[in-house]
Amino acid sequence: MNLLCIGSSTRFHPIPIPVRRHSRKQLAFRPRCSQTKPKNVWPSVSVALFGCGFVLGPLLDGIHSRVNLVVYQNGSIDIGPLHTNIWVPPLLGLFYTTVGLLQLFLDQKFSLTPPEDAFPKVLASLVALVVFLDLSAELYKGGVEDNVEAYILFAGAELMWLALDRSRLGFTLACIVGLACPLAEIPVMKLFHLWYYPQANIEILGQGLVTWTLTCYFAYTPFLIALSRWLKTVVTDAMAEK
Repeated sequence: MNLLCIGSSTRFHPIPIPVRRHSRKQLAFRPRCSQTKPKNVWPSVSVALFGCGFVLGPLLDGIHSRVNLVVYQNGSIDIGPLHTNIWVPPLLGLFYTTVGLLQLFLDQKFSLTPPEDAFPKVLASLVALVVFLDLSAELYKGGVEDNVEAYILFAGAELMWLALDRSRLGFTLACIVGLACPLAEIPVMKLFHLWYYPQANIEILGQGLVTWTLTCYFAYTPFLIALSRWLKTVVTDAMAEK
């Protein structure tokens, strides 16, 4: 209890001022901040991203395998016109999950109001990616020189970023994905012999790669950004209705 003293020349009259105290129970049951809410949706978003990569990834990858840009070895399977490998679905599921969750983490870390992409943007990004992959396959099939194809695809990838994202964060992530993913293929090809590039134009650590494939990973990123944000919105809304 605090005391406020009002003084005169002869006497002091203490006036009690009550201090409001909170019991431990009140403090314990006080609702906490909703900062933990984004973390709660991440497991569901992770499963959704993995499922998308598991199903959709091999179909998009088949655009390149049909022109023999990549030839599968151990574990190769043919499903109708689709040439793939039994390990491709889980690997692409892991790819979708890693890039998608990384984007959501960056949104939460650096954006005051994390953007929420709608399904039309996801669809537009997917269509643009299919067109880009098909263009790269047709240029490869037509025998266009590697450096010429690289210039064309670099320009196309930049246009995709300008049309679909335009953020410095998205550009940085696309560059990281474009450089890291071809390098990540090297140990998979070297140790497990799951696939190889029959017309590789560069060799790194004794393993052949095609230089312009990094533009395909770059072009993949805007789609994964939009997909992860949309899935997070869907999962968050679904959890809010429960």
